[in-house]
Amino acid sequence: MKKNLLTVLMIFAVVSMFAMGGSDNASSGAAMSSGSSGVVSEKPVEFTVFLNFNNMVFNPEWKVWQEVAKRTNVSLKSVISQANSNEKEAFNLMLSSGKLADVIGYVSVADLEKLGRDGGLIPLNDLIKKYAPNIQKRLDTVPSFASTAYSLDGNIYFIPKDQTLKFSEFYWIRTDWLEKLGLKVPTTVDELYTVLSAFRNKDPNGNGKKDEIPLFDRAGTKAPDEYLNLFDTSTEFYARNGKMVFDPMEKEFALGVKTLAKWYKEGLIDPEYFTRGAKSRDILLSGNLGGFTHDWVSTGNYNSKLAKDIPGFKIEGMAPPKDPYGKIALRDARTAGAGWGISSQCKDPVTLIKFFDFLFTQEGIDLMNWGVEGEEYTRDASGNKQFAETVLKAEQTPVGYLRSLGALYRVGTVQDGDYEISIMSAEAKDVATLYAKHPEWYPAKIPPFADMRITMKVKPEDDAQYKKIMTSIRPYVDEKFQSWILGAADFDKDYPAFKAELEKRGIKEAIAILQKAYDISYKK
Repeated sequence: MKKNLLTVLMIFAVVSMFAMGGSDNASSGAAMSSGSSGVVSEKPVEFTVFLNFNNMVFNPEWKVWQEVAKRTNVSLKSVISQANSNEKEAFNLMLSSGKLADVIGYVSVADLEKLGRDGGLIPLNDLIKKYAPNIQKRLDTVPSFASTAYSLDGNIYFIPKDQTLKFSEFYWIRTDWLEKLGLKVPTTVDELYTVLSAFRNKDPNGNGKKDEIPLFDRAGTKAPDEYLNLFDTSTEFYARNGKMVFDPMEKEFALGVKTLAKWYKEGLIDPEYFTRGAKSRDILLSGNLGGFTHDWVSTGNYNSKLAKDIPGFKIEGMAPPKDPYGKIALRDARTAGAGWGISSQCKDPVTLIKFFDFLFTQEGIDLMNWGVEGEEYTRDASGNKQFAETVLKAEQTPVGYLRSLGALYRVGTVQDGDYEISIMSAEAKDVATLYAKHPEWYPAKIPPFADMRITMKVKPEDDAQYKKIMTSIRPYVDEKFQSWILGAADFDKDYPAFKAELEKRGIKEAIAILQKAYDISYKK
């Protein structure tokens, strides 16, 4: 952080100490406990805010936030120009200016925590205990939320956006091809191999050519781990029985890599797996070529999209195949993510923490996910919510339309899984319901992953060394993995030297750093 900002923060730290004190001063005295009405302040108050999500600068005129202001008596004013959609650039400009918004949200958990350690965000622990019962309850009852909220120094510098659903992506398979070939949905990795071989060799698309691509993916750099996970391994770190390991050093890795290399050699994996890119799904499904993949709920939309061009086309979600050890252990569970915190320059953090707490009441959660009742959604006699036609038939997607109202924004709240399921296609709802019924597929006490890369917090004093080590190791592992899958190198001949090189580059030290962090975060 810039020196001028640190100087300013030292001055404002004194102000914040008084603002958070036990006695009620003029500003915090105006704040009331958030009740069922949602009122936070007796008189209308306004705070400045730094927020930019998906290139959408926070706009206080958005319908949902106008409603929030009406119910709480608290409104927010953006410090970012509506013309500046570059979040990182705007964030750095704010820091270098030395003038912080009252509320700061940002895409990076690590940067929010660093800002807190540097004095730019205040610790919220005591404020939450005293004034935010809904946030405190979530910290006490949802371990993954608490793990994201607490920094390794024990402080809470920001309130995360939590998730109620565990699932993210699903396995999808061409069930029309299965029916044509008289096959069942595979339930194990061995059965999956049998199905993929039949897709390749028995002409399920019926064009007389051997052009089917049984396994494909559009996920780019994260794609390798999506299928290594079928063998209980990855190119990443993982927690096994409380012990951090680097999977490429473990016994499961060899079986996973050698099996995928065999599948690739037999033509079961897209020959352009590493290069085809984001349009793989469009190209291979619309060409009636692709058979099996791991992807988001939108994959189910292809059933209606391709119905005219490919008669009988059907792709459906399926349960994850059991790995060679008889288990299902998914590594792509959703976890709480970045949210917002209170800056050390805010003069009334008490009112703000009560405002933050409102977004963890059911009333606040409904506003953030569904919009305004009676306009964006209604309830049936049982209390179940349904989106109105204005949302479902908007020119934009339902999500796009809700975001244009200010809903689904990246702030501290809870993302309601019911809203997501309500706007899914029938095929997507079926597989979402299936995965939702099996929380045991998502092991507890494993670190969070984003795009199949570990996003575990490390202690500040270890951060630079950890990044230095992994800057050397990560490209090396990715390069070797690709060479083995493509058949450019022999795994058995390479593997002893590969492990020795990892040790030379410091993998044991990196594991020790993560073990220390894991013990703090998960062994409470």
